[in-house]
Amino acid sequence: PELHPLLLYILLWPFAGHAATLDLPDRPGAFWLKLDELPASSSASASAVEGARFASLAALTEHALRERPESRAAWLGIQAEAARLDAAKAANWPTLTGQLGFTRSRSLSSSGTTAPTLHRYGPSLSLAYVLYDFGTRAASIDAQRYQLVVSLLNNNRVLQDVIAEVEAAYYALLGAQAQVEALTQLEIASRASLDAAEARLQGGLVSRADQLRARAALAEAQLARQTAERDQAKAEAALKLAAGIEQTRPLQLDWKTTPPAALEAANLLAELLAEAQRQRPDLHALQAAAASARAEAERARAARWPSLSLAASSGRSFFLEDDRVPSTSYSVGVNLSVPLFDGGRLAAEARAAERDAGRLQAEMETQRSQVARAVTDAYHDVRHAQAQRDGVAVQFDSASESARAAEARYTAGMGSLLELLTAQAALARAQQSAAQADSEWLAAFSRLNHALGRLPAASPASQP
Repeated sequence: PELHPLLLYILLWPFAGHAATLDLPDRPGAFWLKLDELPASSSASASAVEGARFASLAALTEHALRERPESRAAWLGIQAEAARLDAAKAANWPTLTGQLGFTRSRSLSSSGTTAPTLHRYGPSLSLAYVLYDFGTRAASIDAQRYQLVVSLLNNNRVLQDVIAEVEAAYYALLGAQAQVEALTQLEIASRASLDAAEARLQGGLVSRADQLRARAALAEAQLARQTAERDQAKAEAALKLAAGIEQTRPLQLDWKTTPPAALEAANLLAELLAEAQRQRPDLHALQAAAASARAEAERARAARWPSLSLAASSGRSFFLEDDRVPSTSYSVGVNLSVPLFDGGRLAAEARAAERDAGRLQAEMETQRSQVARAVTDAYHDVRHAQAQRDGVAVQFDSASESARAAEARYTAGMGSLLELLTAQAALARAQQSAAQADSEWLAAFSRLNHALGRLPAASPASQP
């Protein structure tokens, strides 16, 4: 009877200390607002105001590679696969297990009399060592090693994606800043035109319609500049997100962008496609994954053969009874394990791994075609952006000359205000087009680098 509370406690022990049941929504469409049930957040405070200052695009990209959660997740994945490889290699070593036991036993003799109760305790050691297994462990290690290679290559591609996002956001910010500068210049010119129109109106040289037209042009330029400033702020927010910088931190970029060299005709598309086949880590990752699946199939086939292992154990028993002498026992032997029947499990595993290898090989062929398409599109984008930039430069020179001539004619009283405002608007559009062409040209080079799978250290400054 005195054991009943102890047995009750043992039966109820698995249920002790469990968290209380959460309150669920009582009807469809109801929100669950028990946010106090969540674990304590470890996120940083949003009140940080220390500025982020970078001296080059490389420094900004390096910060993104360190701080982006995608980079950290990829790195942790590599560490996990490396640990699994260590675990697979551990199968080549023997296993040694130590135990400490205590038993209380009482039995009946052959005559039916009750034997005394014995209390036995003592340590024991057991050794197990697989001597030969027809390559099962070696195949498992190869499969895991290829999985580590897959993780490393996928990490490279993740880092390349981060770099591409930072570059694209930075070039978009450059374009937005150039738009603000162009529209600011247009606003300054429109204000000067309004001042000139008001001065000429006071002199009786123009009508009030010119003043109203100049005032409307100034208001339009101010609205366009404000819209461009909003777009610039949004582009900066996108760059902070891509670089892993808090939105509350001021961002200062202390460098001037140097345009890359033009894409020469000698850089044939076929050469770029061949480079992408050599460089793209995602292609090599699929190849390594297929190799891992083939090694897994080899492991499953090898596991169907016998394995030879060494087994040894030793122990020493002590007794609480004084009349009992401690004793030592040991055993050494060789075990031959022969898999006779497993319901076809190993054969099915081998067949599944072989099919996975074929599937991954097919996915690699599909990915190779997509890579070729991406490189081709990026190559033609670079050529087009290059031609657009040259054409916009001619347009900007013509618009600048036209604006200077219109201003001179209006100042001399030979031209109309409408002609001057039209020329100024054309010059502003030409400036915006030039800024957009430069931004698209740089972004096209960045997309081509990303499509080729170039690493930053392997990207010469004179090449796209």
